[in-house]
Amino acid sequence: MTTDSYFTLGFYIRKPKGDRAEYPIFARVSVAGQATEFKIGRTVDPANWDAKKHVCRGRTRRDLELNKYLELVRAKMCDIHNMLIREEKLVNPAIMKTLFLGNGEKPKMMVEVFRETNEKRKEEFERGDIVFATYQRWTRCADYLEEFLQLNNNVPDIPIKEVTSGILDDFQHFLRMKKACANNAAVRYLRCVKNVLQYALAHKWIDHDPFLGKKYQRTYSKREFLNEYELNAVMKLDLKEIPRLELVRDTFVFCCFTGLAFCDVKSLKQTDICNDSDGNTWIRKPREKTGELSTIPLLEVPRQIAEKYADNSIVKEKGVVLPVITNQKMNAYLKEIADLAKIKKYLTTHVARHTFASLSLCNHVSIEVISKMLGHSDIKTTQIYAKMQDSAVLDDMQKMRDKFDGIRISV
Repeated sequence: MTTDSYFTLGFYIRKPKGDRAEYPIFARVSVAGQATEFKIGRTVDPANWDAKKHVCRGRTRRDLELNKYLELVRAKMCDIHNMLIREEKLVNPAIMKTLFLGNGEKPKMMVEVFRETNEKRKEEFERGDIVFATYQRWTRCADYLEEFLQLNNNVPDIPIKEVTSGILDDFQHFLRMKKACANNAAVRYLRCVKNVLQYALAHKWIDHDPFLGKKYQRTYSKREFLNEYELNAVMKLDLKEIPRLELVRDTFVFCCFTGLAFCDVKSLKQTDICNDSDGNTWIRKPREKTGELSTIPLLEVPRQIAEKYADNSIVKEKGVVLPVITNQKMNAYLKEIADLAKIKKYLTTHVARHTFASLSLCNHVSIEVISKMLGHSDIKTTQIYAKMQDSAVLDDMQKMRDKFDGIRISV
């Protein structure tokens, strides 16, 4: 059967069993000699039915509404026929009848497919392939998308075929304006959407990629870190009278000398610290975010901090190295610590990781070694974190200065 087959549609009535005043109306669809019939769910007085014109001759309001409904049936059949031709699918009466009655294949819906892929993300999380934060981003993105569609289209979901480049731009605007997402956060959500659409493209649920030709660039903002003077100012604070700040300061300093992110120091177990055959102490721990192994020599400062909290009840109960509080409280208390140390920079738990990378580089630790300690899978990431300080430039130029500073030239 060709996909451009012409079809005819007619209506007729049939006398029902028993003595009924009105007869049910049937539709008859014909394509290339094949035909099928079905009830349309309406009845009519046989005295008012025009068998030639396939309409009701009555002039009552009910009769006029019946004729309007018959026109709607014709229009819907035309839409179904055009859709089958457009998608180069088989056209025959049985298929058209099935689609009209709503028993055909339902279109794949965007949010529905998104949540289907999130089931795969859940399995990946349970296997340990991704961390909870990544899985949480995927589920949150599906929720945001549903909220966006409800706000913009007044529906919680749309067919995935109807997702356009413009809808993606509107969703990005929604994330930035309504959800107050920073650019990089919005880009991460859009990458989740792109992954879902590529999944749909692979399954032939869509025939084009709405992301084609689009580029959503991440911005690389300045990474804040402490220099040696500022770090010493934090370390020298006497906080014994304020235990909550003392714990936060010690946790922050521990991260400054180990490069551990907040989630990694919070989950750092005593079993993650070990000694080698030469008596050196190491932290060997897979990163919570990527699973990459961080290999870090335990310096004297973090070793003393770990010993300081060895008898803490939480440390003993959970087998952790430090009794770390929540990230939100840590960041709130770090603001107080910055004020006490007279530091103008905005301190967060992640500033400690930036500080470790920067100070390591300034003390001539190679970028490859820093990458290993930070547990980065790509050295480019390390280059973003590690910021050169003026002191490192001066140190590296000292040999040239010693060699050439005494030379006099004639002008």
